Amino acid sequence: MKFIESETTELKRTLNKDFAKEVVAFLNTRDGVIYIGVDDNGKVLGVTNTDKTMREVRDIIRDQILPSTEGLCEIGSLLEGDKMVVSVKVSKGTKLYYIKKEGRSATGCFYRDGTSSTPMSEEEIERKWKYSVANEDLLKETPASYSPLTFKQLKIFYDEAGMTLNDDTFASNLGLLTLNGTFNKIAELLSDKNHIGFIYARYNGKDKSSFSETVDFGNQCVLTAVEKLMYRLEAENRGVTEISLTTRRTKNLVDIDCLREAVYNALAHNDWLNGGVPSVYVFNDRIEIISYGGLPFGQTEENFFKGISKPRSEGFMRILRDLDFAERTGHGIPQIIGKYGKKVFNITDSFILVTLPFDSDVVSKLGKNEHLDEHLNEHLNEHLDEHLGEQPKVKTSDRENLVIKMIRDNPYVTYDDVSSKLGVSIATVRRIFSALKKKGIIVGSRENKYAKWMLKDR
Repeated sequence: MKFIESETTELKRTLNKDFAKEVVAFLNTRDGVIYIGVDDNGKVLGVTNTDKTMREVRDIIRDQILPSTEGLCEIGSLLEGDKMVVSVKVSKGTKLYYIKKEGRSATGCFYRDGTSSTPMSEEEIERKWKYSVANEDLLKETPASYSPLTFKQLKIFYDEAGMTLNDDTFASNLGLLTLNGTFNKIAELLSDKNHIGFIYARYNGKDKSSFSETVDFGNQCVLTAVEKLMYRLEAENRGVTEISLTTRRTKNLVDIDCLREAVYNALAHNDWLNGGVPSVYVFNDRIEIISYGGLPFGQTEENFFKGISKPRSEGFMRILRDLDFAERTGHGIPQIIGKYGKKVFNITDSFILVTLPFDSDVVSKLGKNEHLDEHLNEHLNEHLDEHLGEQPKVKTSDRENLVIKMIRDNPYVTYDDVSSKLGVSIATVRRIFSALKKKGIIVGSRENKYAKWMLKDR
């Protein structure tokens, strides 16, 4: 074999103090191999004690380099003529690697530059560090701050989505455990009780000078917190109905789909480790939704506005997608922009603020007509339906019956199907299904999304 030093090959006469530096440089730059027992000119000198040299190499990699290089370094040997050469194959890692005793500094961090191992600049170290953090699922790797944790609410959400969790395996299957087998921060977010907030506040006016009410929907499974928050917001999102002989159109203070996407986006992308808790502020002319942490490292505003998602935690996002708390097609942000424009987003390194303005026409009409009795609207609806030859508008109390009919027509009907048919949120659909289960109308559980909904004979 011919040995030539290159960008991917390092030759060393003996195992010396520079060996750790060479390993770190390959870990931070590219795949490479280090041969011990070969001089710079490619002449094979061999090692005197192969087993001892391989043990020393293993000890240096294990004890002198951080973070762990497990699975990235392969130590072997080869016979060249009558001499033994030790080989160390190094794979490029996704983290910032450094010599333990030197720390994350120019004297500890190296990269491969041609045939040399060169110290990193402070700017390069910072960039590499941010990149390495961005490629770690820190929520998954960070232990929960307290125990024990229970997951009754999470299991209900999965049951309502048609997926039953196995008590013995769900924690590992859903990525709720650290490498050490303890519950992680994702588990804490989804546990029945925690110390994590989700704030709602209302103000009497257009600024925070006149406070009205605050509610912390947190300290419970964040999915339950968001559902309760959305229920409150949906109830407050008043509207007016415009009626003619041929059409009937309802306009609300804000677009409910855009509001839902903004809240769900705050849930998914908030920095739950280093930032604040998501908050929703309701004023007399707008709703503000704020999440903390800014854009994840590596995400750009351009891609953000296009709907190209870069989750802060893949593990947490996977669960949100399972349960329809995160849209899968990337249309959420573009949907908000299509309705309100990019101007409603204020993106900084510390937070993302979405401001949804109230429809001025709706505000004006509500102000003029708040004294009208609800019976007048019901009378107008019935009168309109007679002219259009349609069935009366489905009332809230009739939704369960409509869902039952949809299940009878299609036992595989999805939450999305029901949401589109009723014109309500996924959260509202879940509440309807939950109510039907409690009443014993829907029986059993769907083991997976391909199973049928089962109705009790009525």
